[in-house]
Amino acid sequence: MAHQEMEAHLKDKFLNGLSMKDKSISKIPRYHQFQDIKNLLEVMFSASTPADPSVRDKLYKLNNLLTECKMLSRKHCFNSPEELITIHRIRRDLRLIKKEIQAIVSEEASTRGNSTEERNIGDSSSPDIDILRWTTRAVDATKVYGFDDEVLSLENLLLKKGSDVHQFKAVGIVGRDGIGKTTLCQLMFNKEEVKKDFNPRIWVCMARHPDEDKAEDLKVAIVKRMLKYLGVEEAIVKSVCDVKPGLEGLLCALYLQLLGKRYLIVLDDARETDSWYKELDSSLTHDKKWGDSFGFGFPKDSGGRVIVTSRNEKLANIMVGKENVHHLEPMLDNESCWAIFKDSVIDEDLLPANHSTLEAELKLEVKQKCGGLPLAAKMMGQAMQKQEEERT
Repeated sequence: MAHQEMEAHLKDKFLNGLSMKDKSISKIPRYHQFQDIKNLLEVMFSASTPADPSVRDKLYKLNNLLTECKMLSRKHCFNSPEELITIHRIRRDLRLIKKEIQAIVSEEASTRGNSTEERNIGDSSSPDIDILRWTTRAVDATKVYGFDDEVLSLENLLLKKGSDVHQFKAVGIVGRDGIGKTTLCQLMFNKEEVKKDFNPRIWVCMARHPDEDKAEDLKVAIVKRMLKYLGVEEAIVKSVCDVKPGLEGLLCALYLQLLGKRYLIVLDDARETDSWYKELDSSLTHDKKWGDSFGFGFPKDSGGRVIVTSRNEKLANIMVGKENVHHLEPMLDNESCWAIFKDSVIDEDLLPANHSTLEAELKLEVKQKCGGLPLAAKMMGQAMQKQEEERT
């Protein structure tokens, strides 16, 4: 089958899969996201088959995600934390695919000289946009539950004064997806004591940013991102790369930017297992070059702190040392899960009366179904709110 025929076939398969002939299709998870992407695809294919070679991969993935959501919807309810986390992952995947398709549609519309009207199809704002990974948004401490011991441990690492106050320290926070690693770090990152004690503070997501050049080495992209957050102008970063191409010049610039400063850097959602990331406490030696190790970019004598979050325990071990890795475990108490669930239900009238038998039963059900995962408890509350809105 020719390339264009294959892409047209995959597109038709996806659109037919969303056909209203199946009356239950509107009940699948993320239905409105799928509809937005359907509209974009119809625009994309309206003139001709798109030339972008990545379209076929996106269509394959869309069909797989649609099949996954249909299978989930047949269960009528999402009884396990794994299923709730799956829906969260599908939401992120769909959001990224939509953004990439919008870019293709805009580029092709611009080439054809079309108006911007077409380019904005499917570009409605959505409360689903997950900004946590890319921002240092303040977290409401009154709505963070079950992390008391972890907060004390991190405070001890960051704020305790002693003979080693000027030494570099790195710590890892490890746990499964949805357990609260990012939330815990944001809580600490925005504490007033931390703000006073560390300058600069930067938050760096270690994943590939949707807006970045995918052809660029991720290591280079990460260090450029750090320099940008530290206030280094893009023109200066470019001139550094012109003098010393690649990581060598960038890591040297990072080191000089942080030298003599008591900095705090959060490396959120570390994923890559390349040996370049190992041993953040290492320093440049005469037999090495700046670009040989990520750790060379962090000065070691001014009390700098680095916090790494990851789902990959092995990666965290090699980055900060096994003895410096802290494991986040699922919450065991009913009250924390219940509090997160309640905060996620906007309409308090949906909740049973305090201290009632119904409240006790629902509280136990929330604990059992969320598996001690904060994200799962939050999504259960949001699902309850959404179901009630759909009924009315």
